[in-house]
Amino acid sequence: MKKYTFFSGLLAIMVSGLLASCAADSELLSVPETASTTFNVGLDKLTRAGQPFDKQVYDAKMYLYEGRNEADGTISYAFKKQFILEDSQLEVKELNTKSQYKAVFMARTRDETPELPNLEGLDTNPGYKEATADYIVAQTTETGKNIFRSVLTFTPNANNSVFSTMLTRQNGALEVRIKNVPNMESVTLHVNGHTTMHLHDGTGGQVITVGEPTPLSKTMTEGLTASEVRVKINLLPQEDITENHTDATGQTNYLEIVTLNNGTRETKRYPLKVKDNPIPIYSNQVTWLTLGNGSGDFTVAFSGNINLDDDNWDGWIENF
Repeated sequence: MKKYTFFSGLLAIMVSGLLASCAADSELLSVPETASTTFNVGLDKLTRAGQPFDKQVYDAKMYLYEGRNEADGTISYAFKKQFILEDSQLEVKELNTKSQYKAVFMARTRDETPELPNLEGLDTNPGYKEATADYIVAQTTETGKNIFRSVLTFTPNANNSVFSTMLTRQNGALEVRIKNVPNMESVTLHVNGHTTMHLHDGTGGQVITVGEPTPLSKTMTEGLTASEVRVKINLLPQEDITENHTDATGQTNYLEIVTLNNGTRETKRYPLKVKDNPIPIYSNQVTWLTLGNGSGDFTVAFSGNINLDDDNWDGWIENF
């Protein structure tokens, strides 16, 4: 009887251990329904390597959208929440590990207007495809503004839910160079520019603008005695600014030069056009138009990335 009792007790211990082991394995194999996700955020403000986000210089927000499978097999993204970035790292808790998300990060110079959009507290929160951000106000004289963005698609993972993203400049610029034009009194660049962009991006990170362009202008009256004078306006991307070069009054996209020779003041307008070529504006690049000797003929070229350390543009892509 003692021997039977001993083996019965041993068998009970083995079965109990096996059940405990199975329970432990079951816990290891289970997938948590929610997880925290950490984002490391940088901002590529120079042509050099990107730098951590700096709250003292920039205002930034993250707009979070949660995906939903539609009957036609596509995924639509509904607004979930917005976050104000306080430093270069952002933690978001209790995200569904079975959902796919879009995180849109946007930044612009601190205290600059228009402000980044506030999408919370609205009667109807715009979805990922509908939300927009204002870049400039209509007919503004502030022509040097920048806006930064990155779009990240992710699925939270309890085991490894850390993502890094780099915000890049979404606007480009048009810069006109005037060479060897003597006795200039003033130079004014007129060009139509878009005021608003979608938060979501297109193929390859494309900027998608909203609405019709608005007239912008910048006038220079100093430093006009140099052999080369430059005037620049920052713009959201466009496929071809020459498509909008005229309006009911005759012209909107043009360079105006006022000269004073022997007491005679003369005003000339040069339409912004290049023979047989479009004039596009690209994100984070400058489109260079050069006017030589007042001939009225422009040549076009494109720079490398914009450098915010100074007012210069770094790098070259050859003329086309």
